Amino acid sequence: MLEQEYFTKEVCDKINYYVYRLIDPRNGQTFYVGKGKDNRVFAHINGALKDYNGVNYLEEDEDDESSKIKIIRNIKNAGLNVLHVIQRYGMGEKEAFEVESALIDAYPGLSNLQAGHANDRGVTNSQTIQNKFSVETFTELPNFKYIIIKIKWDRIEYIQEQHPNLSFEDAIYEATRYSWKINKDNAQKYPYVLSVIDGIVKGVYKVKNWELADNGERYEFFKDDTPDNNIVEHFLNKRIPDKYVQKGMANPILYCKED
Repeated sequence: MLEQEYFTKEVCDKINYYVYRLIDPRNGQTFYVGKGKDNRVFAHINGALKDYNGVNYLEEDEDDESSKIKIIRNIKNAGLNVLHVIQRYGMGEKEAFEVESALIDAYPGLSNLQAGHANDRGVTNSQTIQNKFSVETFTELPNFKYIIIKIKWDRIEYIQEQHPNLSFEDAIYEATRYSWKINKDNAQKYPYVLSVIDGIVKGVYKVKNWELADNGERYEFFKDDTPDNNIVEHFLNKRIPDKYVQKGMANPILYCKED
């Protein structure tokens, strides 16, 4: 059976925003969840097979080595087609954001580069919620610039599995510093990086420099071991302000902004 490559214009006009899943036919597992309209659901496959009709479908933070791209190419190499499931359609953009986020929470182990747009309000336990919202929120410091990098517990756990002798604090640092698609010149204007887990600052790093990572397309930073202790104390174990947890902030890297 030929793989469907697009919706007709008549269909696009009727379905509005939708949330979809991409399924690996080799094992029946959902490997990607997304939202969009028109022919967005097919863009991943077309992008993984290089430019489709002269259009570049790679996402902003994506490259040829992303997990999603590799899965799609392996499916194709096996002579099979990716299965497309439209989970819900006929929605506005705001509703689609919420449905997408809920599905990402429901399917662990996805190849999504980014969490859902409401990730800060996603699946968690009651104690984590209590801790998160009972913690003091940090205040901004005048003329002080920093980058927030949001990381997940599973990233830290993976690093600890690979390096069992690494301390918890060093595991957080490794999970935070490597490796990101950023503008190096812009990033170097921000002297500090705040590592944030579940909305709480768990690491405060003075940046020595940003360098190209091993893959040559992303960057990693190295910390300066002489941070200002007053700055560390001001941010560490504090909750980030609400302006950094708004809907639509899917990127794990956020640059500080004025109120």
